[in-house]
Amino acid sequence: MTSPLLNRLLHTLSTTTDPVSSAVLSAQIACYQARVGEFEDAESRRIELRRVFGDGHSPQVSILVMCLEALLMFFKELDPNARDRLLRANLISVACHERPLIALTSAWMAHLDFNAGRYESMAKSMQACATNLDADDGTAACRLALVLGDAFDFVGNSQTARVWYEDARITASRLGDQAAVGAITYNRAALHVSNGRVKRISGELERTEVALIGGEVKSAINYQAVARLKSLDHLLRSASVGALMLEDRFEEASVAILTLLASSAVPAGSAELALLYADQALCLAKIGKGDQALEMAGAAKAMNSGDFDPDDRALISNSLSEYSATTGDYDQARTLRELARVALEEHQVTIGRLSGLLSAFASGPTSGQGHRRPSSS
Repeated sequence: MTSPLLNRLLHTLSTTTDPVSSAVLSAQIACYQARVGEFEDAESRRIELRRVFGDGHSPQVSILVMCLEALLMFFKELDPNARDRLLRANLISVACHERPLIALTSAWMAHLDFNAGRYESMAKSMQACATNLDADDGTAACRLALVLGDAFDFVGNSQTARVWYEDARITASRLGDQAAVGAITYNRAALHVSNGRVKRISGELERTEVALIGGEVKSAINYQAVARLKSLDHLLRSASVGALMLEDRFEEASVAILTLLASSAVPAGSAELALLYADQALCLAKIGKGDQALEMAGAAKAMNSGDFDPDDRALISNSLSEYSATTGDYDQARTLRELARVALEEHQVTIGRLSGLLSAFASGPTSGQGHRRPSSS
């Protein structure tokens, strides 16, 4: 399935003769390619754009190239340096009064800051984006709505999250942006997996909830395959592992984890990797492979988890606690269970703080915060 947005950009590029307009279109194409995982094509365009416009004679092109470079760093390997590149693009947009690009770079800043847990900065970028959306073609509005859907889902406000996700879906459909639709399906599934696992630490999860989460993950996987979206595939597979863990399907989860670890796609030192190690230790212990389980538990404990978000720390400690209980080390299980409890308390503080920051957008797209649905033109 070829993206209508990409087809439209390519067609317009083929009929455009103005060098700057052509460069803008090429940068927009490359940004889309970076988002779907076509990194070599995106990089080729980046190199050519840098060759011709590297002296900065077109601020618009320079800003888009920096945005492209940030997206390549983020979607290839979740490189934290992506934020610095995007911040530079945002500052130049503001200095040049390029309001469409202020909206776009602010929306992506909000996206990166949400993923990094920099919620105060995220909220500022959301407001900056919303203030400039009347100059937007829908691209920034779609990204802002998607991030708001994610953020409200993360804090457990599923009703408001649905409103923002629907706004993002409508705008993405109008634009023909399949990558954004894929992000909506994946992000919702991944957040529901994580939230479900966090909820399960302190109480039971209804079987219907578990089944719903599993169905969302399968739908996300199917859409990603049909739309040929390849960026951050390891995160989708990690979400699939999480769904299997919720269903206590330890043997299947173990196989999925081994496959994912063998791909070398998971960033070193990440919370994602630490949780995979901890989950694998639990899976192996449950299916009677104690020696291998011990090795995986050691790998998880060896990682420096102090900088991880509290919900990630809670999940890692909980899996290691269940591993210890399964192997008969009940003292260690209790210690790790307490670490999970403390991390959960920190997580609830974070949720409260983020909920307050999101209050300006709690009424949805018509809240008067500067967000306007783009026209159909």
